[in-house]
Amino acid sequence: MSILLDRTNRVLVQGVTGQMGTFFVEDARKYGTAVVAGVSPGRDGTMVGDVPVFGSVRAAREATGADTAIVFVPPAAVLGGALEAIEAGCRLVVVTADELPVLDAIELKAAARANGTAWVGPNSPGIISPGKAKLGFMPSFCYLEGSVGVISRSGSLSYECCKRLTLAGMGQSTVIGIGGDAVKGTTAAEALELFHNDPETAAVLYLGEIGGTEELFVAEYAARPDAKPVAALIVGETAPSGKKMGHAAALIDSKADGHEAKVALLREAGVHVASGLSAVVNAMQEALSRRARAAHGAAAY
Repeated sequence: MSILLDRTNRVLVQGVTGQMGTFFVEDARKYGTAVVAGVSPGRDGTMVGDVPVFGSVRAAREATGADTAIVFVPPAAVLGGALEAIEAGCRLVVVTADELPVLDAIELKAAARANGTAWVGPNSPGIISPGKAKLGFMPSFCYLEGSVGVISRSGSLSYECCKRLTLAGMGQSTVIGIGGDAVKGTTAAEALELFHNDPETAAVLYLGEIGGTEELFVAEYAARPDAKPVAALIVGETAPSGKKMGHAAALIDSKADGHEAKVALLREAGVHVASGLSAVVNAMQEALSRRARAAHGAAAY
């Protein structure tokens, strides 16, 4: 099931009467997202703006046809809330909360796979397909409709890099915050495959960090002869070994998890790796130019 968004997604908001839920309703609807229902146990029959609130996901789906859920509840309530959305038949579930227990994430991943549901998170700002819809709390003004797919382990880093792309006139097809936890609903490999098969995506920007193995799969994809152009930025160059830096999975356990090793791996696979935040746009332009030159050479031949 694809996690790429369009205006056909009919969204329900779990935890809609909380601060983040009510903010999202107004922000997302301004952006054009079809928010059709909210869910808050014990508050059924009330309204958030003109959005009806239901006591359960199943009731919300039956009444409104909602097929997509975003979950704004505390970490301890995420497992129950997300499982409810998955088992009620939502095709896409986004979980924004951080500090989700690893065992809960594993259970959610298994349930999503068994029910044919795509889910993104945890510890994620969500997803945005610029000009179409958003499922998260990212600042809308940072994005421009275009053809660069973005995958990021960091929320704030994705805002900053997309704003730089936007100012350079390089719009984005979809931006996926895969999250910074060790167990993810959508991995970098899965997101890359979605972008590979998406006709609106011409190239990919990957925003990674120290720790974990996501960058290995980015390198494997980039080395494929049919791969779309890939640029990347890896942060955490000065992080000391054995220290967790911000995200749960940003921990250097071995040299392979470190900044130098990841950059070398990606460059060897043909990824244009930016030397720093200020070089992200240039790296993306180089990746696109290299593909254009290769296509021109093949046509000439």
